[in-house]
Amino acid sequence: MMPLPDFHGLSVWTNVAILAGAAVLVWLAGTQLAYYADAISERTKLSKAFLGLILLGVATSLPEIVTTITGAMLDNAALVAGNLFGGVSLQIAVLAIVDMVAMRRALTFFAPEPVLLFQGVMLLMLLAIALAGAAAGDPIEILGVGLTPVLLGAGYVATVRWSRPGGLPRWRPTNLPEKNAAAEQRKQPSTHGDLSNLRLFACSALSALVILGAGWALAQTGDALAAQTNLGSSFVGVALVAGSTSLPELSTALAAVRQGNHQMAVSNILGTNCLEVALFLLADVAYRGGPLLGQLEDSAVFAGAVGMIVTCLYLLGLLERRDRTFLRMGYDSVAVLVTYGIGLVGLYFLR
Repeated sequence: MMPLPDFHGLSVWTNVAILAGAAVLVWLAGTQLAYYADAISERTKLSKAFLGLILLGVATSLPEIVTTITGAMLDNAALVAGNLFGGVSLQIAVLAIVDMVAMRRALTFFAPEPVLLFQGVMLLMLLAIALAGAAAGDPIEILGVGLTPVLLGAGYVATVRWSRPGGLPRWRPTNLPEKNAAAEQRKQPSTHGDLSNLRLFACSALSALVILGAGWALAQTGDALAAQTNLGSSFVGVALVAGSTSLPELSTALAAVRQGNHQMAVSNILGTNCLEVALFLLADVAYRGGPLLGQLEDSAVFAGAVGMIVTCLYLLGLLERRDRTFLRMGYDSVAVLVTYGIGLVGLYFLR
């Protein structure tokens, strides 16, 4: 069996090059996955919001799953928490970037599906539970695993169950917007209509495996760069590792919006974030230094709070549903980017 490479023994620039190459693979695979998801939605007649939560949300979370387990096995609780909490705020910022790049109108104006509000509220609840557990030191253990991560895992299962078509009785929005002309102009015809169902699902699985392998490389190089650059595990986890592992969400969200699938794009981000918080359960199982949430630094808790704030900003945009823009972005997207930038500055000084 070939031994795994020791990334700590490589130079900083070699690790940076590996991280960049892995990021490119993640980007390409994530873009293709969005087109496969659109084709699957058309054939199965599943809700695009639900498919965004399940297929895209889970598949694009594979790098986070790998980095979480790897970081926990390396006993690097700060990197794990920084990656997960930082990933939440960064992926909300991804929606703002998609709004700026692929839309000429407010993204939230074109995503009126009520299930998105439900997913956003559940995300806030999961974040609040995680931060409460961190503040309390997660004193209750079950077979070496803290009680809080168990609650987070159960909360994610409930989110998926109630997000499925017919899972909850819902009101329906009125005054639905007309199709976004800019998105319609950019919409690309499907290139996967001639694929059989078997090949379509096989290609989706292959894209997910590419994301998985590249995610492992991102985790290893992130842990090495945290030690080599003296920037601190929490800051590297939020600014570097979370940024790299968020590339699948960015590529899939951009591709979804360009196909006119605004609800799928938003649900992908919210679903991914719900899973990110629930990944504290896997991290706690792999971490052997006690309840992981009890080991968090102030910077990780701060990153979690920023995640709650930017989520609230987008929920306000979904509730308001006004097509008001500034610099080709919705007002909510502008507020998210400003808040995320301030959060990064604050995190740097807390590292």
